[in-house]
Amino acid sequence: MPLEVPSYSLALPDGVDPPALVSFLAERFDIAADAAAPLAFTVVDTADRRLRAAGADVTLHNGRAGATLVLREQVGAAPLSAEVRRRKRWLVGDLPAGPFRDRLAPIIEMRALLPLARVRVDAQPLRVRNADAKTVVRLRLTRQAALDTGGDPAPLTPRVEVTGVLGYPRPLARVVAALSTEAGLVDAPESMADEAIAASGGDPEGIRSKVRVDLRRDQRTDKAAVAVLRDLAGMVGANLPGTLADYDTEFLHDLRVAVRRSRSVLRELSGAFPDEPLKQHRDALKWIQAITGPVRDLDVQLLDWDHLLSGVPADRHAALAPVRVLLGRHRAAALRTLKRELRGAAYREAWAAYRAFLADDLGPARERPDGKRPIAEVAGRRIRTVYKRMVAMGSAIDETSPAADLHELRKRGKELRYLLELFGGLWPADVVKPMVKTLKGLQDVLGTHQDREVQADHLRQLADELSTQVGGPEALLALGVLVDRLDAGQRAARAQFADRFAAFAADSQRKLVARTFSS
Repeated sequence: MPLEVPSYSLALPDGVDPPALVSFLAERFDIAADAAAPLAFTVVDTADRRLRAAGADVTLHNGRAGATLVLREQVGAAPLSAEVRRRKRWLVGDLPAGPFRDRLAPIIEMRALLPLARVRVDAQPLRVRNADAKTVVRLRLTRQAALDTGGDPAPLTPRVEVTGVLGYPRPLARVVAALSTEAGLVDAPESMADEAIAASGGDPEGIRSKVRVDLRRDQRTDKAAVAVLRDLAGMVGANLPGTLADYDTEFLHDLRVAVRRSRSVLRELSGAFPDEPLKQHRDALKWIQAITGPVRDLDVQLLDWDHLLSGVPADRHAALAPVRVLLGRHRAAALRTLKRELRGAAYREAWAAYRAFLADDLGPARERPDGKRPIAEVAGRRIRTVYKRMVAMGSAIDETSPAADLHELRKRGKELRYLLELFGGLWPADVVKPMVKTLKGLQDVLGTHQDREVQADHLRQLADELSTQVGGPEALLALGVLVDRLDAGQRAARAQFADRFAAFAADSQRKLVARTFSS
């Protein structure tokens, strides 16, 4: 394992510019200046900043010969790089095979790498030398500006990167002490990438998938519900451009989750809203859910393709290639329909009316029986009710129950999970988090059961169309093997149901729910 080289990133305070700092250092140390290195690059990450969360930075550098993505995970450590084609986004499959892709694949998964901010940098490399003229500390003074601001370049905080050299810890300590104690430099408050993204009008933390609303137990239910719904509406708006551009499958997924959670709030807290507008907007959100469904179903099938294929004999893989091609064509057609709907007048008008509904006064509280009640009382009551209903539904399921019964239980599970995720912060975390974990375990089984049924039905429906394709007859023979695998996956999920449900519906859990969420 390579030894770690100590490094620091310091910010220059107001009134201290890089040339003055060079003079300051030259008075105290033997400084050698290397050639200045002006450059421009683009900050690259997923829309939800997965690389940032993993402590990694990726930048795009354009040259005459092409484009290069560079991955840095630690100042002073050797970067990884990959030559790529210039494009608007890169999925894992767009990256060349090698260490760069191998490192990024488990971090970004199905998400795309996107250009988030362009930066111009003027850098001055410096070296601190000892009496033997050996380099003992390396410094890099930078001035940078964000370019995509809609106006003039926005100057970013000047910085100094200080990197030690193995075997010389004392010179590094002296340089850092001089910079921090005498020159007044401080640790950089945020990364340059975060600062550039913010200056370019983006959110340094990326597009969120979790609601951030501070709720109080005694807060009025209507006020709490509207605050949550507004935050969810913001997520729909944030994911719409990426959905239309089809950068990656998660934009549509997160848009649908935000819509589904919104529908759940309107349904579970219906007593906080006036009846007629409530019905109108619930119907509108249901319609949005419906028009986005076909593409998402195909996304799930295509994302699962390699996993499904792994359970099919290798000599059948080539024969199934026409099936994969046909699924891709179906998705392309469904995506065209989805884009037409989301860009159409019906969607714009429905969404504008919904946002206006959330911005307006909801009307007299006397017509909304739960509007003024504390959110902890109303949400707690709904959690108890939905949980109790799930226990009853699940207890009635046995080996002979139709698949529809498990699907209905899955839908009720989503209602409960959204209540816990959106309003669970009002109760002790040591109760809510384990409950959500147990519920997720049950949902995973129910979700696999439903997905495998939908996927198998969809593949069966391809038979007539597949028979007319090149290689169709061979594909039809292999298709039966794939459908059998899906059916087996559904049976396996069903076999796991009893144990997962038993944990969810245990007597101790029932008592805990009744005690915790009572008013």
